[in-house]
Amino acid sequence: MHISVFSIPKTQVCMFDNNLIIEDIATFFGVSVTDLHTTPIRKLSENNIWKIEIGQRNFVLKRHFIHAPINDCKFTPFEIELNTLKVLKSKGCNVPKIIWKSDKKQSLLIEWCGNQTLDDMAQKQSNWHPIVNQAISQFCYIEEAFKKSQDNLTAYVFPVNQDKKLQEILDHCRKTIFYIIQASKKEKHSTHQKRIDQCWENISSHLFSKPKNLGGLDHNSHNILINQQKVFFIDFASIGWNWQTQRLVQSFNSLGTKQATGNFVSLINPETIETYMSVSGQTKVHDDIDLHHLLFYLSIIHRILRATSQPNHPNSIRLYNAWGDLKTRLERAIHIIIKSNLSNNFEANTIRQIIADCWLR
Repeated sequence: MHISVFSIPKTQVCMFDNNLIIEDIATFFGVSVTDLHTTPIRKLSENNIWKIEIGQRNFVLKRHFIHAPINDCKFTPFEIELNTLKVLKSKGCNVPKIIWKSDKKQSLLIEWCGNQTLDDMAQKQSNWHPIVNQAISQFCYIEEAFKKSQDNLTAYVFPVNQDKKLQEILDHCRKTIFYIIQASKKEKHSTHQKRIDQCWENISSHLFSKPKNLGGLDHNSHNILINQQKVFFIDFASIGWNWQTQRLVQSFNSLGTKQATGNFVSLINPETIETYMSVSGQTKVHDDIDLHHLLFYLSIIHRILRATSQPNHPNSIRLYNAWGDLKTRLERAIHIIIKSNLSNNFEANTIRQIIADCWLR
């Protein structure tokens, strides 16, 4: 969830679209409804998020609009988030504390964790390393809490075929590389294709051989909040089994969505990988992180190329509105791929070199 409060004067009381919830919260705190100031943070089809101010105290109200289990899951997103937050908080993780809940209205009132996201900070500041290292440490603590709480959380797993999703990512990323080659005026395309075929089989085998871990399924830098130099992780309405290093890459890359000068910023580098290994106790992760990082940015390029080929498609229009100048975005994504130096993985470095040979012409 991206917390970016709209510019509404603090003294203005915004009309909330469900006064019964506000009345319930006022009763819970023993105050009048007029003592509550509500400010919209985000309004989507899945949930509605508001900042609630009571005197000098701030809270977040999150209403889930999906009131039934999805697909084969036995629980609603509200029930999944409620129980996941309880478990993670009991393990000492930096996640929002639940202040009040309404099962009937599928609503949670949680503690205020600030309105600056890791994405905001990465876009506006250059000295983000101390906060990122703290966030990576907290990421590892949450991952460990999930591991220790599998018996309590497995029932809430959202049924998603992660192998199928990864295969789809691999397929369209491979096509994206071939598009970059075909767009190049250089020769030796057939040589590049043979090298890619050899690399891609090894990349696929490597990633599919890695075990999955239980964790959240909504990972991005918008879901990491910074409040008074303390890091919090939010949004646990869906959990499931996927790859921890994939979640790491998704969490620590800033997209700068809907920001005038926004662009992609990778927070994954040798220093942050060292922090991750030190806290998690894992050692042989360079290749995993590097390959997921490569796929992350190839997927971005795939989205950009698809949008530019179908500019009037609704999804393309949404991407233009979110990312602005797609040519600048494309150049940045390719730059990050070429300049990344995350491992000695032969296949990843071969793909990077092929892209560099074709793009830097």
